[in-house]
Amino acid sequence: MPNIPCTTRSTMAIVWDQVIIENTLLALIIVGSIYFERWLQDKARLRKERETTKSTINFIINDLENKLRFIEESHQYKDYKPFFTDMWDAIIVTGRHSLLSFEIFRDLQHTYSWMKYYNTELDVGKSHETVLKDLLNEVSKSIKQSRENLAVVMKKFDRSN
Repeated sequence: MPNIPCTTRSTMAIVWDQVIIENTLLALIIVGSIYFERWLQDKARLRKERETTKSTINFIINDLENKLRFIEESHQYKDYKPFFTDMWDAIIVTGRHSLLSFEIFRDLQHTYSWMKYYNTELDVGKSHETVLKDLLNEVSKSIKQSRENLAVVMKKFDRSN
C-alpha cells in the first residue's frame, strides 16, 4: 500500500477499530442477554420447585391431620379400620419425595410404615383390641413427631420467602 495516500490508511485503521469495537460490544450484548435469560429461567425453576415443595408439605400435613382424626374416631367408637396410605404412595410414585430432605423423607417413611404395620395386624385378624390400641398410639406418636418436623420445615420456607 505504498501508493495509497496517508489519509486513506488512517481512515481504514479508524474504520477497523470501529468495526472491532462494535463487534465486541455486540458480542457482549449477546452473551449478556443469554446469561440473563438463563438466570431468569433458573430463578423461575427454583421458584416453581419451592412452590411444589411447599404444596407437597402442606398436602402431607393435611393427610397426617386427617390420620389423627381417624385415630381419635377409632378410639372413640372402637371401630378399627385400616389406614389409607394412598396419599403417601402417590407422593412416592410421582417422585415428589425427592423434593424433601432425606431426614424428613426418612421420618415420613417411618410414620407411614407404622400405619402399614397396623394395617397388616388388622388383615391378620388375630390381634386383640389392646394390641390395636397400642399400635394406634405408636402411629399417633409418630404422626405428631412428623407434623412437628414438617412445621419446622414450613417455617423455614416462610422465612425464606
